[in-house]
Amino acid sequence: MIRNGLLVFAAGLLLAWPASARPAISAQTGAGSDSVGMDWSKVAEYRIVPGDMLKLNFGPSSTASGMDLVREARVRPDGRISVFPVGDVIAAGRTPGELQGMLLSLLSGEFKQPRVTVEVSEMAGNQVHVLGRVSKPGSFPVGPFTTLLQALSAAGGFTDDAARNSVLVFHRDGSSNVKVARVRVDRILKGEGDVPLSRFDIVYVPRSTIGNVDVFARQFFGETAQVLTFGMVGWELFNLDRVFLVRSTAVQ
Repeated sequence: MIRNGLLVFAAGLLLAWPASARPAISAQTGAGSDSVGMDWSKVAEYRIVPGDMLKLNFGPSSTASGMDLVREARVRPDGRISVFPVGDVIAAGRTPGELQGMLLSLLSGEFKQPRVTVEVSEMAGNQVHVLGRVSKPGSFPVGPFTTLLQALSAAGGFTDDAARNSVLVFHRDGSSNVKVARVRVDRILKGEGDVPLSRFDIVYVPRSTIGNVDVFARQFFGETAQVLTFGMVGWELFNLDRVFLVRSTAVQ
Protein backbone atom coordinates (compact mmCIF):
# COMPACT_ATOMS: atom_id res chain seq x y z
CA MET A 1 0.00 0.00 0.00
CA ILE A 2 2.77 2.46 0.96
CA ARG A 3 4.85 1.59 -2.12
CA ASN A 4 1.87 2.12 -4.43
CA GLY A 5 1.15 5.49 -2.83
CA LEU A 6 4.73 6.64 -3.26
CA LEU A 7 4.75 5.62 -6.91
CA VAL A 8 1.59 7.68 -7.47
CA PHE A 9 3.27 10.68 -5.80
CA ALA A 10 6.35 10.37 -8.01
CA ALA A 11 4.31 9.91 -11.17
CA GLY A 12 2.24 12.99 -10.38
CA LEU A 13 5.32 15.14 -10.02
CA LEU A 14 6.89 13.88 -13.23
CA LEU A 15 3.73 14.55 -15.22
CA ALA A 16 3.92 18.19 -14.14
CA TRP A 17 7.25 18.56 -16.01
CA PRO A 18 7.71 18.89 -19.77
CA ALA A 19 8.33 15.57 -21.49
CA SER A 20 11.81 16.69 -22.56
CA ALA A 21 12.81 17.26 -18.92
CA ARG A 22 11.52 13.98 -17.52
CA PRO A 23 14.14 11.45 -16.44
CA ALA A 24 14.27 7.96 -17.86
CA ILE A 25 13.02 5.38 -15.35
CA SER A 26 14.83 2.06 -15.37
CA ALA A 27 13.23 -1.26 -14.49
CA GLN A 28 15.40 -1.39 -11.37
CA THR A 29 14.16 1.89 -9.91
CA GLY A 30 13.44 1.42 -6.21
CA ALA A 31 15.25 -1.91 -5.98
CA GLY A 32 17.62 -0.46 -3.41
CA SER A 33 14.71 0.31 -1.10
CA ASP A 34 13.32 -3.24 -1.07
CA SER A 35 12.76 -4.00 2.61
CA VAL A 36 13.03 -7.77 1.98
CA GLY A 37 16.57 -7.48 0.66
CA MET A 38 17.83 -5.11 3.36
CA ASP A 39 20.30 -6.14 6.04
CA TRP A 40 18.26 -4.93 8.99
CA SER A 41 21.13 -5.57 11.40
CA LYS A 42 22.82 -2.49 9.89
CA VAL A 43 19.79 -0.22 10.26
CA ALA A 44 20.18 2.34 13.05
CA GLU A 45 18.03 1.73 16.11
CA TYR A 46 14.88 3.79 16.55
CA ARG A 47 15.33 6.91 18.66
CA ILE A 48 12.52 8.30 20.74
CA VAL A 49 11.04 11.68 19.79
CA PRO A 50 8.54 14.05 21.44
CA GLY A 51 5.00 12.76 21.00
CA ASP A 52 5.90 9.07 21.24
CA MET A 53 3.91 6.99 23.72
CA LEU A 54 6.11 4.77 25.89
CA LYS A 55 5.02 1.70 27.85
CA LEU A 56 7.12 1.13 30.97
CA ASN A 57 6.86 -2.36 32.48
CA PHE A 58 8.26 -2.55 36.01
CA GLY A 59 7.66 -6.29 36.41
CA PRO A 60 5.33 -8.10 38.87
CA SER A 61 3.72 -5.79 41.41
CA SER A 62 3.74 -6.39 45.16
CA THR A 63 -0.04 -6.68 45.24
CA ALA A 64 -1.92 -9.96 45.67
CA SER A 65 -2.63 -10.18 41.96
CA GLY A 66 1.08 -10.26 41.12
CA MET A 67 0.34 -8.70 37.74
CA ASP A 68 3.00 -6.64 36.01
CA LEU A 69 3.03 -2.98 36.94
CA VAL A 70 2.73 -1.12 33.63
CA ARG A 71 2.70 2.64 33.16
CA GLU A 72 2.34 4.65 29.96
CA ALA A 73 4.04 7.98 29.41
CA ARG A 74 3.75 10.39 26.49
CA VAL A 75 7.06 12.10 25.68
CA ARG A 76 6.49 15.80 26.25
CA PRO A 77 7.54 18.54 23.79
CA ASP A 78 10.63 19.13 25.96
CA GLY A 79 11.66 15.49 25.38
CA ARG A 80 11.04 14.35 28.96
CA ILE A 81 8.80 11.89 30.77
CA SER A 82 7.95 11.71 34.46
CA VAL A 83 8.84 8.46 36.22
CA PHE A 84 8.00 7.78 39.87
CA PRO A 85 9.93 8.10 42.13
CA VAL A 86 12.90 9.57 40.23
CA GLY A 87 11.06 12.47 38.56
CA ASP A 88 11.67 13.83 35.05
CA VAL A 89 13.92 11.85 32.72
CA ILE A 90 15.05 12.82 29.22
CA ALA A 91 13.68 10.24 26.78
CA ALA A 92 13.94 11.98 23.42
CA GLY A 93 17.08 11.19 21.46
CA ARG A 94 17.61 7.86 23.21
CA THR A 95 16.87 4.39 21.92
CA PRO A 96 14.42 2.33 24.03
CA GLY A 97 17.39 0.28 25.23
CA GLU A 98 19.35 3.38 26.26
CA LEU A 99 16.36 4.78 28.14
CA GLN A 100 15.85 1.42 29.82
CA GLY A 101 19.46 1.41 31.03
CA MET A 102 19.14 4.97 32.30
CA LEU A 103 15.96 4.14 34.24
CA LEU A 104 17.53 1.05 35.81
CA SER A 105 20.47 3.15 36.94
CA LEU A 106 18.23 5.82 38.47
CA LEU A 107 15.86 3.31 40.10
CA SER A 108 18.75 1.41 41.66
CA GLY A 109 19.05 4.28 44.13
CA GLU A 110 15.50 3.58 45.31
CA PHE A 111 15.16 -0.20 44.93
CA LYS A 112 17.49 -3.16 45.50
CA GLN A 113 16.69 -4.99 42.27
CA PRO A 114 14.81 -2.63 39.96
CA ARG A 115 13.23 -4.00 36.80
CA VAL A 116 11.92 -2.08 33.83
CA THR A 117 11.47 -2.62 30.12
CA VAL A 118 10.71 0.18 27.67
CA GLU A 119 8.45 -0.26 24.66
CA VAL A 120 7.39 2.36 22.10
CA SER A 121 3.66 1.59 21.97
CA GLU A 122 2.71 4.49 19.72
CA MET A 123 4.96 6.61 17.52
CA ALA A 124 4.50 10.32 16.94
CA GLY A 125 3.06 11.22 13.55
CA ASN A 126 5.35 10.45 10.61
CA GLN A 127 5.26 13.71 8.68
CA VAL A 128 7.39 15.98 6.56
CA HIS A 129 6.62 19.66 6.15
CA VAL A 130 6.75 21.27 2.71
CA LEU A 131 6.75 25.07 2.66
CA GLY A 132 7.39 27.93 0.27
CA ARG A 133 6.67 28.09 -3.45
CA VAL A 134 4.63 24.91 -3.88
CA SER A 135 0.99 24.57 -4.86
CA LYS A 136 -0.21 23.03 -1.57
CA PRO A 137 2.16 23.83 1.33
CA GLY A 138 1.57 21.73 4.40
CA SER A 139 2.45 18.60 6.35
CA PHE A 140 2.30 15.23 4.65
CA PRO A 141 2.57 11.61 5.90
CA VAL A 142 5.74 9.74 4.98
CA GLY A 143 6.79 6.12 4.73
CA PRO A 144 10.21 4.63 5.47
CA PHE A 145 11.63 5.40 2.00
CA THR A 146 10.09 8.79 1.16
CA THR A 147 12.19 11.07 -1.04
CA LEU A 148 12.28 14.76 -1.87
CA LEU A 149 10.49 14.33 -5.20
CA GLN A 150 7.69 12.42 -3.53
CA ALA A 151 7.24 15.12 -0.90
CA LEU A 152 7.17 17.84 -3.56
CA SER A 153 4.61 15.84 -5.52
CA ALA A 154 2.41 15.49 -2.42
CA ALA A 155 2.56 19.30 -2.13
CA GLY A 156 1.33 19.71 -5.70
CA GLY A 157 4.68 20.55 -7.29
CA PHE A 158 6.37 23.91 -7.80
CA THR A 159 4.66 27.20 -8.49
CA ASP A 160 5.83 29.15 -11.55
CA ASP A 161 8.10 31.46 -9.54
CA ALA A 162 9.85 28.71 -7.52
CA ALA A 163 13.65 28.52 -7.39
CA ARG A 164 13.73 24.83 -8.32
CA ASN A 165 17.50 24.52 -8.00
CA SER A 166 17.81 26.07 -4.56
CA VAL A 167 15.45 23.85 -2.56
CA LEU A 168 16.44 23.54 1.12
CA VAL A 169 15.95 20.43 3.25
CA PHE A 170 16.13 21.03 7.01
CA HIS A 171 16.77 18.01 9.24
CA ARG A 172 16.61 18.32 13.00
CA ASP A 173 19.78 16.94 14.60
CA GLY A 174 19.30 16.96 18.34
CA SER A 175 17.52 19.58 20.42
CA SER A 176 19.15 22.70 18.95
CA ASN A 177 21.03 21.75 15.77
CA VAL A 178 19.80 21.56 12.21
CA LYS A 179 21.40 20.03 9.11
CA VAL A 180 20.65 21.81 5.85
CA ALA A 181 21.04 20.51 2.30
CA ARG A 182 20.55 22.76 -0.72
CA VAL A 183 19.27 20.62 -3.58
CA ARG A 184 19.19 21.13 -7.33
CA VAL A 185 16.04 19.33 -8.35
CA ASP A 186 16.97 19.37 -12.06
CA ARG A 187 19.86 17.01 -11.23
CA ILE A 188 17.43 14.58 -9.61
CA LEU A 189 15.26 14.66 -12.70
CA LYS A 190 18.32 13.89 -14.80
CA GLY A 191 18.90 10.73 -12.79
CA GLU A 192 21.63 11.77 -10.32
CA GLY A 193 19.74 10.29 -7.36
CA ASP A 194 16.83 11.50 -5.27
CA VAL A 195 17.29 12.81 -1.72
CA PRO A 196 15.85 10.60 1.06
CA LEU A 197 13.81 12.35 3.74
CA SER A 198 13.32 11.54 7.41
CA ARG A 199 10.18 12.21 9.40
CA PHE A 200 9.78 15.80 10.57
CA ASP A 201 12.12 17.14 7.84
CA ILE A 202 11.22 20.57 6.46
CA VAL A 203 11.40 21.11 2.70
CA TYR A 204 11.51 24.81 1.81
CA VAL A 205 11.17 26.04 -1.76
CA PRO A 206 12.28 29.69 -2.04
CA ARG A 207 11.21 32.25 -4.60
CA SER A 208 14.81 33.02 -5.56
CA THR A 209 18.25 31.47 -5.10
CA ILE A 210 19.54 31.67 -1.54
CA GLY A 211 23.05 32.97 -1.04
CA ASN A 212 24.21 32.32 2.53
CA VAL A 213 22.35 29.23 3.74
CA ASP A 214 23.61 29.58 7.32
CA VAL A 215 22.25 33.12 7.65
CA PHE A 216 18.99 32.20 5.93
CA ALA A 217 18.45 29.21 8.23
CA ARG A 218 18.84 31.36 11.32
CA GLN A 219 16.44 33.96 9.93
CA PHE A 220 13.99 31.25 8.87
CA PHE A 221 13.76 29.65 12.30
CA GLY A 222 13.71 33.02 14.01
CA GLU A 223 10.88 34.40 11.88
CA THR A 224 8.81 31.23 11.99
CA ALA A 225 9.40 30.40 15.66
CA GLN A 226 5.72 30.63 16.55
CA VAL A 227 4.74 28.42 13.62
CA LEU A 228 7.34 25.81 14.54
CA THR A 229 6.32 25.80 18.19
CA PHE A 230 2.62 25.31 17.60
CA GLY A 231 2.16 23.94 14.11
CA MET A 232 4.90 21.51 13.11
CA VAL A 233 5.20 18.03 14.55
CA GLY A 234 8.76 17.23 15.56
CA TRP A 235 9.95 20.83 15.98
CA GLU A 236 8.42 21.62 19.35
CA LEU A 237 10.49 23.91 21.57
CA PHE A 238 13.21 24.09 18.92
CA ASN A 239 15.82 26.81 19.45
CA LEU A 240 18.46 26.94 16.73
CA ASP A 241 22.02 26.78 17.98
CA ARG A 242 24.10 25.37 15.12
CA VAL A 243 23.64 24.88 11.38
CA PHE A 244 25.43 22.11 9.50
CA LEU A 245 25.59 22.15 5.71
CA VAL A 246 25.50 18.65 4.24
CA ARG A 247 26.03 17.36 0.72
CA SER A 248 24.46 14.56 -1.28
CA THR A 249 23.82 13.74 -4.91
CA ALA A 250 21.88 16.55 -6.58
CA VAL A 251 23.16 19.02 -3.95
CA GLN A 252 24.93 22.17 -5.10
